Amino acid sequence: MGDERSVTEQRPVKVPLALAGAAAWGWRILVAAAALALIVFVLIQLYVVVVPVVLALFLAAVLEPAAAWLRARRWPSALAAASVFVTALGLLAVVLYWIGASVATQFEDVGRQLQEGIQSAKEWAQGEPLNLTPERVEQLEAELRDTARTASGGFAERAVGRARLAGEVLGGIVLLLFTLFFLLKDGARMADWLRARIPSAYQDDAVDLTTRARQVMRQYLIATAATGFIDGVLIGLALWVLGVPLAVPLAVLTFLGGFVPLVGATVAGLVSAVVALVTNGLGVALLVVAATITVQQIEGNLLQPLILERAVRLHPLVTVWVVAAGLVVGGLVGAFLSVPLAAIAVGIGSHYRTKAQPGSAAP
Repeated sequence: MGDERSVTEQRPVKVPLALAGAAAWGWRILVAAAALALIVFVLIQLYVVVVPVVLALFLAAVLEPAAAWLRARRWPSALAAASVFVTALGLLAVVLYWIGASVATQFEDVGRQLQEGIQSAKEWAQGEPLNLTPERVEQLEAELRDTARTASGGFAERAVGRARLAGEVLGGIVLLLFTLFFLLKDGARMADWLRARIPSAYQDDAVDLTTRARQVMRQYLIATAATGFIDGVLIGLALWVLGVPLAVPLAVLTFLGGFVPLVGATVAGLVSAVVALVTNGLGVALLVVAATITVQQIEGNLLQPLILERAVRLHPLVTVWVVAAGLVVGGLVGAFLSVPLAAIAVGIGSHYRTKAQPGSAAP
């Protein structure tokens, strides 16, 4: 009896196959998640360097074909890169000057109309249904001014932080421009140098994945710019027809908002509606809201399926999740980069999934 009990006690416990598989996958997922969290943490700490470099990679993916076209016609590499680089900066400077001139000619009128709107609001508060006394209205105005002054004082106390932020932005712009120029000039040599230091068994994968990533970045920027341009033109025309001032700057804001999918256009539309409310009244503001909704419906049901989704191949719901996560992790820059980075990750997974299938060719 004692021997039988000893044998029973030493018999190994049978773990259900499902539980064993879940445990095996569980610790691997935890290790991978910890490694990914560590990488994200390091990248966030180095955001001053990482963000300009990533943005330069995106811009280089768009501008590189022009530089390659010039090099194919026997232009020296430095001259081709400098020509494309200076032309892009010149176009950007012209656009910024045009926007500044448009704002300067209309900003005074907007300020005057804002004062008139404030006076109208004060008169409305003294009538039905509030029936506030003039003294109470003045008191409320003084309280609002004190609140604004207190907020401004709080910001003033962080002047050093603002100066540091301005320095980081300026340094980031300089780093972006330097990186962009040398990517245009020596991008092929840099790629060859990196490929030579990858084990030969993985070189083909590295080349294919790099090509996929560049295609996604180029297609995403071009598709987003095209979608934002159409949105901006339609919104700008609506504002011009309705007589809303600052139509050109608001159209440009709509264009820039297009680079944050599903979120930026909504914010730009709200800004346009506020300007219309201040300058033209509630009726025109409601028409601006209606125009913004119409344009967003055109974008969501026509432009994005035809242009953007072909570039990134992500479901709209996945896009919303990715943009929200990017906004939480990296702010506006994170929201902008989240969609193409997710598309690149999907492309990498598709590459290895296709490669694992016998007899399948890479797409």
